[in-house]
Amino acid sequence: MTIIRFGLVGLVNTAIGFSIILIALQIGINDYAANACGYGVGLGVSYFLNRNWTFNSERPATINEFGRFVITFCVAYAANLMVITACRNMGLIGKPTVHLAGQALYSVLFYGMSRAFVFESQLSLTWSDLRRMSFRYAPELSLVLAALAACFLLRSIPITHDVVWQFWIAQHILKGAILYRDIWEINPPLWFWSAVPIQYTGELLNASPLRLWVPMVTWGGAISACFVGHVVAPSSPFRRALIMLLAFWLCVAMPIYDFGQREQLALICALPYAALMATRYSGRNMPRKVAFSVGFFAAYGFALKHYFIAIPLLLELWLFLHQRRHWQLIRPETLTLALCALLYALSVLLWAPEFFTRMLPMILTAYHGYESNWVMVLLRPWTIIWLFVAFFFVVYGRELSHRTEPLVEALLIVSFSFMLSYLLQRKGWLYHSMPVTAALALAMGVFASGVNLKRWIPISAAVVILTLPILLPFKTGQYHNFFRAEIDPLLSTVPTGESVFIASGDPMWGWPTIQDHGLVWPSRLYAYWMLPAVGHGEIVGPNPAPLRQVARDMQDEAYLELRCARPALVMFERRRNYIYQPTSFDVRTFFTRKVEIREYLKKNYKEIDARPSMFIYRRLDNRGATSNASCQKLPWILNNAAK
Repeated sequence: MTIIRFGLVGLVNTAIGFSIILIALQIGINDYAANACGYGVGLGVSYFLNRNWTFNSERPATINEFGRFVITFCVAYAANLMVITACRNMGLIGKPTVHLAGQALYSVLFYGMSRAFVFESQLSLTWSDLRRMSFRYAPELSLVLAALAACFLLRSIPITHDVVWQFWIAQHILKGAILYRDIWEINPPLWFWSAVPIQYTGELLNASPLRLWVPMVTWGGAISACFVGHVVAPSSPFRRALIMLLAFWLCVAMPIYDFGQREQLALICALPYAALMATRYSGRNMPRKVAFSVGFFAAYGFALKHYFIAIPLLLELWLFLHQRRHWQLIRPETLTLALCALLYALSVLLWAPEFFTRMLPMILTAYHGYESNWVMVLLRPWTIIWLFVAFFFVVYGRELSHRTEPLVEALLIVSFSFMLSYLLQRKGWLYHSMPVTAALALAMGVFASGVNLKRWIPISAAVVILTLPILLPFKTGQYHNFFRAEIDPLLSTVPTGESVFIASGDPMWGWPTIQDHGLVWPSRLYAYWMLPAVGHGEIVGPNPAPLRQVARDMQDEAYLELRCARPALVMFERRRNYIYQPTSFDVRTFFTRKVEIREYLKKNYKEIDARPSMFIYRRLDNRGATSNASCQKLPWILNNAAK
């Protein structure tokens, strides 16, 4: 009955407090002051009603009890302010729904703490108790503060072009576009489907979905780090704090250049799974609810790319080799992974079958053009970090056999799995390398933090080596599109709402610059990623029939986009961005070989001064997008034409 009475008191208190907040907002008081007014008046009402009715306290009121009540209020109110601050950082300013969300969290915390700390007769909470509790939970508090600081500092970071494209797809899925039919995308659908509810929420709240995405990833990293810390050192607050903060930094701060990329998400999801497997390895019990939750959390990350399936498989093999006859395949986390994998496979077959029928053949035919040579893949700054960490474990690896937690071995397996993904993708890109670096660094941090402090040489070596991945984000910096210096002056001459056609194999020419200038992307392709392979086939060979068909499809698609969108600018890339693309392959010549494209440009466009990297054509008249039956394949162009 107490929770019902508390709810009724909460309704009364919420009505009073929220009414005061609304009045304050109406008369021009800002969010924080209005919030303080509402909660300040509600404080006295809450204490009186909860003491005398909700918890029916028969003891005389004391200063000690009121002090506990004030502390409870401060903690719950601080959580409420966290919600408001986070929402303000997302652009939600002066909205009553923000305060309702804050009050919901406030009420949950307030009830639990009131029942446990304030009005229970057997409780006598002293300042010494508070000091002991604060020391015990200092690691968790430090992690929460780090996450709050990260949300504030990262609130307006530039977002990489891949993530902007991810949410562009989510936006058009909500408008009715069909992935792999209306939008030709080379990646599996989960990453885009998972952006849809965030995009929808952003549109509902009139806030940027990308600004909602940043705190979601940040708090996901905090949850992941917290789980790892509790597996490593549940009884050592200092060591737990070190491990959790290191894991949080590696998950959230280190990938800042490509924030929100799939490899970062996979890392965040993989660390708790590795920690869970380490507990299985050591024979410790794990509550079923926790195991199910970790399995569900990990299933999302492992499904983002097919390469990531190596992580659970190799971890399972490691566990099997240790437990042998006692090994059990059917466990809460494995059941969850299997069920999620089955549901995902059925979802793709039902709602995205053209990924297999259209996109997969195209990928197998032409995506190899993005690959780099092995020198560029292996001789990179991050591979030097990997070598240093490997050297550390070679020198001090004997500790693994009898002293180190199983989590170190589990993290090394995770890093090896991500390294396989890095090598198999063979791009040499920073974000592909990031989870390898993070898992290796965390493994070394866990290992070194458990070494006897008297062994100052391995500890010093670990500290020196760990500074490399820790300082890596200061070297890479935030995301920066280095094509913008050339493309921005051009796009600034195009009126908002117009479209721009860019024939290039590199998406950085169009993304996120198109979005930033308020322009329309006319293509169903992120970029003409087939160009390097097509160019290599035509110039170097071989040029098999499937690749020639892809080339014809590209030309047909380009003509459709030009005719339907009538873009204000048409640009053809004139530089080579990928090693596989021959220098002599001319992109403009390739597209204008199609007579219809050549004649359309001649009739409707005028070539202007070429830039170092682009041939540029400007439309002769002011007529924008056209609408006809064939253009229905590009629904966002039809929407723009209707305007």
